[in-house]
Amino acid sequence: MLTSSRFVLAPLFAVVFSRVTRVDEFHTIGIVVLWVLFVLIELSDVFDGAVARRQGTVSDVGKILDPFADVVSKVTYFTCLLTVGIVPLWFLLVVLYREFGIILIRMMLYRDGVALGARVAGKLKTWFYGISAAAGILLLGIDASPAVATAMTVLLAVTAAASVGSFLQYLVLFFRERKARS
Repeated sequence: MLTSSRFVLAPLFAVVFSRVTRVDEFHTIGIVVLWVLFVLIELSDVFDGAVARRQGTVSDVGKILDPFADVVSKVTYFTCLLTVGIVPLWFLLVVLYREFGIILIRMMLYRDGVALGARVAGKLKTWFYGISAAAGILLLGIDASPAVATAMTVLLAVTAAASVGSFLQYLVLFFRERKARS
């Protein structure tokens, strides 16, 4: 249920984001609503795995569905932030290519009977995604100084590097698993 909530909250985030950036009268309350949605989405991500482990309900479906819900929410954040110029296209493309690549790897391994769960690098990448999205939301509606814009660019570059690094870790695991099965 916690995982599935992200499939509802992420599109709601996009709708509210669209209103915030187009309707001046909605801006202040809209930013508050965006923060509430963002926190709910991120908390659902933190708690769903913890609850599943504590209750002993970790499943192969959960190992696939949880990361997919993460992708939906993070891609939603970054696409929204792209539309207002806070996130550059190169960053969104790195995120999309990484996430599509991981989905492909997970599907291929799942076909072979292996449900690939999260790895340390993937969890680190997720933290950087969340921090970058939060920083982007903070920048909504403010005229960022050159120093703030530079700091955001550096944060996005570090996040992109973490994303690529995590992909490489999964790619190595994929080839090891394939080799072990041959």
